Amino acid sequence: MKRFGLFSLIVLFSLSVAQIKFAQSALVLSINRDFGYGGFDNRIEGLFTLTAIGPETLASVDFYIDDGLIGKTEQPPFRYQFSTNTYAPGEHRLSAIGHTSSGEDLHSNDIVRVFLSKDESRGAVLGLILPMLGIIFVVMITVAVVPALLGRKEKVREYGILGGTVCPKCGLPFSLKITGINMIRGKLQRCPHCGKWSVVRRAKAEDLAAAEARWRGEEPGHITDESKEQRTCRQIDDSRYDSSR
Repeated sequence: MKRFGLFSLIVLFSLSVAQIKFAQSALVLSINRDFGYGGFDNRIEGLFTLTAIGPETLASVDFYIDDGLIGKTEQPPFRYQFSTNTYAPGEHRLSAIGHTSSGEDLHSNDIVRVFLSKDESRGAVLGLILPMLGIIFVVMITVAVVPALLGRKEKVREYGILGGTVCPKCGLPFSLKITGINMIRGKLQRCPHCGKWSVVRRAKAEDLAAAEARWRGEEPGHITDESKEQRTCRQIDDSRYDSSR
C-alpha cells in the first residue's frame, strides 16, 4: 500500500510538471471586441483584436483567418486588429502560429466565429434590444395601470420629520413643512388638496388614519370628532387666516 501511494504521488507530480511545461510552451489565442456586435452565439461583426500569448522565447506571431495569413507581428504584446467586414459573411476559423527565438513553431488553439454582414448585425442588435424595450414598457404600464385598476391612490402615510396634519377645511391629510410659518397655535400652511391656508398642528395617529381613509374614498367625508372648545378655537383660527375671505 505504501508503494502504491508513493507511485501515485510520483504520477501526479509528473503530470503537474508536464502541464506546466505545456503551458509554458503553448500559444494561446484570444479574441476581443473593439467595436461592433459580439453576441453570445459566436456571431460577430465589426472591429476585433486577436491576441497571442506564449512563452518568453516567443519572437513573432503569424495570424490566420481560415488558411490565409492576415498579419504578422514581431513586437510584444503580440496583437493584430482586423475588421470582419473585410471578409465574406459566414463561418471562419481564426488561428495563429508563433515562432520562438530557438526556431520552434507553436500552433495556437482555433477560434471559430460566424462573421455577419452589417445588415445582419443590425438585425441581431434589434433582436436583443426590442425584447428588452418591450419588457421595460410592460413594467411601466403595469406600475402605472395596476394601482389605478385596484383603486389605489398615492401613499399618504409618509409625512416627514414633523409628521402629518389634517386640513380643517377639506379634512384631508398632508405633511407639516419645516418652511411653514410658525404661529402660536401651530404652523400656517397651505393645504395641497383644497389650496386654502390654515393654522395646523401635528395630528394624532387616529385622526390621520381617518383622514387617509377619507382621502382614499373608504369613508364618508367627515372630520374626526372634536370637542366644542376645540371646534370654536379652530373656527376662530380659520376666520383669521383663511385667505379665501
